[in-house]
Amino acid sequence: MAYKLFTYYHLHRVVLICSFALLTGFQGNHQNNISQDHLKTDELKAIAKENEEKVVPISLNSAEIRINHIQFVGSHNSYKRAMPDGFIKHLMKVNPKLLKSLEYEHIPLSDQLDLGIRKLELDVFYVADEERFPVGHIQQIDMNSNCSTLRICLAQIISWSNNNSTHPPIWISFNAKDSYILGLPKPETFTPKAFALMDSIFEEILGEKLIRPGEIVDLHWPLLDEARGKFILILDEVGKKRDIYLNNWKSRPMFTNVNEGHPAAAIMIINDPIGQFKEIQRLVRAGYMVRTRADADTLEARQNDSSRREAAFDSGAQAVSTDYYLPANHFGNQYQVSLPHSVICNPVTAPVTCKPIE
Repeated sequence: MAYKLFTYYHLHRVVLICSFALLTGFQGNHQNNISQDHLKTDELKAIAKENEEKVVPISLNSAEIRINHIQFVGSHNSYKRAMPDGFIKHLMKVNPKLLKSLEYEHIPLSDQLDLGIRKLELDVFYVADEERFPVGHIQQIDMNSNCSTLRICLAQIISWSNNNSTHPPIWISFNAKDSYILGLPKPETFTPKAFALMDSIFEEILGEKLIRPGEIVDLHWPLLDEARGKFILILDEVGKKRDIYLNNWKSRPMFTNVNEGHPAAAIMIINDPIGQFKEIQRLVRAGYMVRTRADADTLEARQNDSSRREAAFDSGAQAVSTDYYLPANHFGNQYQVSLPHSVICNPVTAPVTCKPIE
């Protein structure tokens, strides 16, 4: 399947279709940020250098610290680059409000990791006859990515990991994109064969560095020191795709987002830290790990509203994802989601012996 820019002949039709898809919650993946211009190399290096004191020197009294006792920041749609100019210009004319939630981009994955991001998100499509998984947001019209395929993304991540081998475990969540949108090519369906191929790529590239669902018994998570340099993979899906993947879940490399009480339940995606604040706290106290969101649809950044961000951190969710790990100064304010270090002691689950050491 070739992913080419959509022609102007179809743009107006696609705009209307995409508007409908977003309003009906298309794949749950359009809680996006406004465009962040790529930083110049020297600027990025300066920020990374400034963050070295936050990322490298931090050491937890980790003899008793497990990976559910920590907290960190993640990025949403981590691969994303700006949408094609032609589509942006047309959308600006016909639906500027919609554009606000779609116009955004991220810096490369390795640069995010340098800044202290410890949770990434990749959206993958499936091309069966080529046995590959393109990485992008919406088929054909929004496929600009810092890493164009699953293999390339993972290669970038593992390269960074090998050069920073004592990092706390990095979470990577995946959306399996196969929803049909009228007027666009129909993506291939994620079948058992597709997931088996995904698993084989994970095993080939990450292999021994994985923390696996079958290793977690009674929510007994590994010690932080034992988990350094490793990865946690999560399939962020519901319904049929999740059910396919749950078959033989103990031997799979990805955790699944299932409800409390299911034998595979361990990591949960709960996106509303205000409305579900008590639920998140209850679950993390019970031993589950949770990913939540500090902002969505550019709203918090535009309004410089930190209430959702503060609720996310206070909830005790281990992973707090954002579109603004860099300041949202293009909105005329300094809205940002960050922590003093790449990893801190979890405010809900960490024992009293957990103390950052400069």
